[in-house]
Amino acid sequence: MEKVGIGLAGLGFMARIHSRALAEIPKAEIVAAWSKFPAEHEKFKEFAAGLGFKVKKFYTEIEEMTNDPDVEAVICAVPPRFMETIASGILRAGKTALLECPPSDTPQGIDRLSELARTKNVRVMPGLCYRFAPCFRKVKDLLDAGEIGNPISISFTEFVPADSLARQWAPGSWAWNRATGGPIITMTIFCMDLTRWVLNSEPASLTAKIDWLELPKYGTWGYRVFNAIKFRNDVVWTNMFASEDSSVPGPPLRMEITGESGTIIVDGPEKVILKSGGRVTEYPLKLSRPEKWGHKPEDEYFLKSVALKGEEPLVKLSDAKKALEMSLAILKSSQSDSPAYFDS
Repeated sequence: MEKVGIGLAGLGFMARIHSRALAEIPKAEIVAAWSKFPAEHEKFKEFAAGLGFKVKKFYTEIEEMTNDPDVEAVICAVPPRFMETIASGILRAGKTALLECPPSDTPQGIDRLSELARTKNVRVMPGLCYRFAPCFRKVKDLLDAGEIGNPISISFTEFVPADSLARQWAPGSWAWNRATGGPIITMTIFCMDLTRWVLNSEPASLTAKIDWLELPKYGTWGYRVFNAIKFRNDVVWTNMFASEDSSVPGPPLRMEITGESGTIIVDGPEKVILKSGGRVTEYPLKLSRPEKWGHKPEDEYFLKSVALKGEEPLVKLSDAKKALEMSLAILKSSQSDSPAYFDS
């Protein structure tokens, strides 16, 4: 079976998430990795070996990795403020790339990456994993099949334990700068993209409120983000994103779609319930850890369709730009205590 030689750019939390996903994909082989911090090389080498990967080449210069002929595609997972610089080097080298989201900390940065990919004729895909999560794909299939008629309203709740985010971002890191939104952009962008994809509609306005929770136990911040989005098809989508001490109860995910003739409920990433026509149908999903939030099917699609077959990705940087604009609107609305509006 033909394999794709993958180079990883960035060896932090998300590189490990992708590596676990790649370990379940027969076509995947991690052949090289880049981090400007040599101390991360040995740590990642040991981690990757536990997944069955023998990563032999580590680089501290991104140009050296992108010039490696064994690297056929790159998965780039670096903080958004560094993404444009690193991703630009990958694209200039002509490497097919998956860029973890956000692929820039500004919409203008995404525009520059899009233009560079166009001029270099390079295929690039943003890592918007919720589109590939089995539970959300089931929701999309049921809606598109008209199982509940036209959707009227959607509520979405997501809880992430604070200790999990503290492991991802150390106290004092860029992610805890509340003046620039802390982790909220990164933690909401996937759902923002999900809204447009599920509804096949664009947002008209968004209203949001953010409550910050000091967490001395971890040296970080918790948050509660409330927002409501009015779409151009008249659907109202409400969200509540929370990250608090793990002793505070909260479902990891709950989503409820009310339609003209029924309801769809997502009760965690492994169960979808359809209530329609006086019947209740459950769709249990038995998933591996990398499948639950879409990382394995996303990476599998990227490798099989984009890297191997040379297809244009179904998910584009323009989708990431729209999602980033919506996440930035959460900050804007909360700071101004007024709605944010989107151009038609």
